[in-house]
Amino acid sequence: MIADLVATVLIYRSGGIFRAECAAFDLVATAGSPEDAKEEVLRLVRRRLSQLAEERELDAFLAAAGFVVDNGVLRTEDRLVSAGEVIVTVPL
Repeated sequence: MIADLVATVLIYRSGGIFRAECAAFDLVATAGSPEDAKEEVLRLVRRRLSQLAEERELDAFLAAAGFVVDNGVLRTEDRLVSAGEVIVTVPL
């Protein structure tokens, strides 16, 4: 079976380096631009999916990670609702 999979990718910047994270697969990639970091982490996700399929572990991994078929698309019940920075006062 071939299906599309929805994964959340968060992108951070530290100086001139961008870091893309895909928590569902515990993968991280860095690059010089947000787009390149995202493409790199997606490449890693595709590679991991292929490895899992070759090892016949894909179904077990997806089930353990909480992926289910929703309108023909694999996705988890976890949905990113909001992301942002907050300020917390630290007593020094």
